[in-house]
Amino acid sequence: MGRITAYAGDIAFFAHAVAETNQGLEAMIGAAQAFPGPGFLLPTRNHEVFEWCLDRGLRLVMQTILMTIGLYNEPAGAYLPSVLY
Repeated sequence: MGRITAYAGDIAFFAHAVAETNQGLEAMIGAAQAFPGPGFLLPTRNHEVFEWCLDRGLRLVMQTILMTIGLYNEPAGAYLPSVLY
């Protein structure tokens, strides 16, 4: 029996997605029929997926900065955060 290796509420600005690997994240982005809203958030420190997106015609529209109060632990695996989180 298989197992879940990636999950997406949607590939959108107001939704999130997570995957075990960058390839799982790329598969979800590539399968998306549209990107609702102004696009999706991709941490550019994940340069592998960022370059993959650029190679396929996607473009950077807006650069944002993650700011936190207190200790921040970056999630393991590949992810697209949501502005609603």
